[in-house]
Amino acid sequence: MHKARWLIREYFLPVKYKGLLYQLVKREVRTKFQGSWLGLSWAILTPIAMLAVYTFVFRSVLKAKWPGSASDTDAEFALQLFSGLLIFTLFSEVVGRAPTLISEQPNMVKKVIFPLSILPWVSLSASAFFAFLSLLVLIAASWLTRGQLTIHLSALPLIGIAFVPMLLGIGWLLSSLGVYLRDLGHVVGLILTPLMFLSPIFYPITALPDFIQDYMLLNPLALIIDSTRAVVLDANWPDFEALGVYLIVSSAVAILGAACFHKTRKGFADVL
Repeated sequence: MHKARWLIREYFLPVKYKGLLYQLVKREVRTKFQGSWLGLSWAILTPIAMLAVYTFVFRSVLKAKWPGSASDTDAEFALQLFSGLLIFTLFSEVVGRAPTLISEQPNMVKKVIFPLSILPWVSLSASAFFAFLSLLVLIAASWLTRGQLTIHLSALPLIGIAFVPMLLGIGWLLSSLGVYLRDLGHVVGLILTPLMFLSPIFYPITALPDFIQDYMLLNPLALIIDSTRAVVLDANWPDFEALGVYLIVSSAVAILGAACFHKTRKGFADVL
């Protein structure tokens, strides 16, 4: 029981490291745009530029339409696309960096007193900060084009609560395995690209055949993307029952990732 409480405090509720965590996240955010003329503005301009490119390719070149949408406009297509890219970008940044998260910090690994378990928290928090800025852009754009902000936006924190354990669990798992398997980063990079097209980013889940929709639930991004669109764009409540099940699975992934990290961390210093 004592060990279980220690693991919860060390991994899932690192309140005692809040000062250190804040400083590391602050450094992470500053470093990303340090020396650039526009600074933090790039956090908003980059996703908008990416959105413009995707919208041009799919709307102007491929003449794509958003299935099931009552409004066939470039703005509607862009909003639907942006909501999916927002979630995928957060996921890909956290997961894509995870395999090298520990191996890039050999000095910290060799410091016995440094809490290595908070590094995935740092990566997630920094990426979540930029995702939050993108979310504000999405909400503002939705308000400008649709003219309303509904109470359904209050469900966004619940979607985040369900998603965070999944990201942390994968972060702990891949960062610990990445110390021993140096090719893991390349493997993860190869997986992320097809995952983008296998996720409901460029299309809604309802556009797929029924038998494929069931398998889509195995995709860790599908429900989160669908729920975000429901809340921000469609002014609907998400499927709370599905989110509850997702939270259970997400928590299991987090526990598995934390257990793997805790089991393997003793050998980090020797390998590095």
